[in-house]
Amino acid sequence: MLERIRLGVSSAALSKNFGWLSSLFLTLLGAILRFGNLANPKQLVFDETYYVKDAYTLNLFGSERNWELDPNPAFESGNLTGYLDTAAYVVHPPIGKWIIFLGMQLFGADSSFGWRFSTALLGTLAIPLIILIAYKLIGSKIFAALAGLFLAIDGQAIVMSRTAILDGILAFFVLLAFYLLVLDDSHFRKRLSQKVTRLSFRPLLLLMGIVLGLAAGTKWSGLYFVAAFGLYTFLVDFYQRQKLHQRPAWAIAQGFINALTLFVATVGTYVLGWLGWILGSNGWGRNAKANWWESLWAYHQNAFTFHTGLSTPHPYQANALEWLILARPTAFYFEKPEDCGRLDFCTAAITALPHPLIWFAGVAAVIWLLFRFFRTFDKTAGIILLGFLAGWAPWLAYLDRTTFQFYTVVMTPFLILALVYALYRYRRRGFVLGRIGARERTLVLFVFLSIVLAVYFSSLWMGFEVPYWIWRIQMWLPNWI
Repeated sequence: MLERIRLGVSSAALSKNFGWLSSLFLTLLGAILRFGNLANPKQLVFDETYYVKDAYTLNLFGSERNWELDPNPAFESGNLTGYLDTAAYVVHPPIGKWIIFLGMQLFGADSSFGWRFSTALLGTLAIPLIILIAYKLIGSKIFAALAGLFLAIDGQAIVMSRTAILDGILAFFVLLAFYLLVLDDSHFRKRLSQKVTRLSFRPLLLLMGIVLGLAAGTKWSGLYFVAAFGLYTFLVDFYQRQKLHQRPAWAIAQGFINALTLFVATVGTYVLGWLGWILGSNGWGRNAKANWWESLWAYHQNAFTFHTGLSTPHPYQANALEWLILARPTAFYFEKPEDCGRLDFCTAAITALPHPLIWFAGVAAVIWLLFRFFRTFDKTAGIILLGFLAGWAPWLAYLDRTTFQFYTVVMTPFLILALVYALYRYRRRGFVLGRIGARERTLVLFVFLSIVLAVYFSSLWMGFEVPYWIWRIQMWLPNWI
C-alpha cells in the first residue's frame, strides 16, 4: 500500500497543476478544521473572557472598560450592557482585539461564531502562506504541500484558530513578516549576484515593518521578531558585501537605511494601533501626563513592570524548557454534559496540545538544523532557525515567570518548516545512497501516522462530546490532564 501511495504522489507531483490544487485542497481542509462547529462552546473559553469583552468596549469607547462582577453569563446570553464607566487597565496592545472585533462586527457581538471568526480566518490563511514560504525555501511542491498539511492538522494551530485570543493572530503576522523577509532576502541576493551593490531603499522591508508593527501591536513578544529579522538583514548584507570586497562602511550605511525603514514602519503601525486611546480621554492612564505621548510611555512602563514581574501560580503554567517536551499543554475547556444520550458518562474538552508526532519530530529537526548550519552554513537552515529561536530563546530569560505552552503557536510554523526541510534532505540523501524508494516509503508512513493521530486527537482540539474513556486515552501523560 505504501508503495502505491508513493508512486501516486510522485505521479501527481509531476502535474503542472499540483501546486495550486494541493494548496487549495489543504486550505479547504484547514478551513473545515477551523470553522467547523466553531460556535461551540457557546460560552467564553479561557482568556476569551478578557479579549472578547475588551474588543467590544474598544469599539464603543476607543479603549477597554471594566465590567460588572461575573459578567460572562449575561454577555454569553446576548446582554452586552454589563460594562462600567471606569477604564480597564490591560497589558496587551489593542490591535489584536480590534481584529477580533471585526468578526463581531460581521456576525454580531453576541455570536460565539463572530467572536472567533477573525482568528479562524487568519489561522486558515496561514496554511497557503506556509506553503508559499516552504516552496520559496526548498523549491519542492511536494514538500511545500507537506508544510501546509502539517500546519492544517496541528492541534495547537487548530485550537488557537478556534479561540478568540491573541496568540493565533500574533502567529499569523509573524509568519507573514517571515514570508516578506524571505522574499526580501531572495531579492537582495539576486541583486548582489548581478553586481548591483549600490545603497537602496528596500520596499519589502517597509512592508515587513508594517506587519511586524501589527504583530507587536497584538502582543509585545512580536518585538523579538523585529529584533531578529532586523539583525538578520544587517548580518546577511554585511557578509555578502564582504564577499564582494566592499568596504564595511557600505554595509553599515545600508544597515542604517534598513533599520530606519523597519523602525519607522514598525513604530508607526504600532502607535496607530493606539489611536482610539490617543484620541479619547477616558482610557486608563490617558491623562496621567501633560501630553498623550508621555501618558502612553508611562502606560508602557507600567505594563512592562507587570510583564517582567508576573509570577502568579497557575495550574497550567509551563516554562520555555518544558515547552519542548510538551510537559504541560494548556486546557482551555472541560465539561461533563448531563445529557449523554446512550452513554453513561461523556465529556467535551479543548486542550491546546500540539500534534505530538509533528511536534517532537520538529524539535528533533531543529536540533539537526543547528548541526547542519554550523557545519555547512546552510542559509535555508539558518533562516528557519532564526524564526524558531526568535520565538523561543527570549523566553529562557523568564523561566520563573508565569508562561504557557500555547505561547508556542508562534513557533509552530518554524518547527514545521524545520521538519519539512529535514525530510526533504532525508529524501535527497536517498538519491545519493541509491535507496530513494525505501526513503519515500518511510516518508509516506510518517505522513500517514500524522493523519491518523490528527483524527485520534480531533475531538480534543475541536471540543466534540465523546465518551469519557476516549478523552482519558488521549491524555498520554499525567501532566496533560
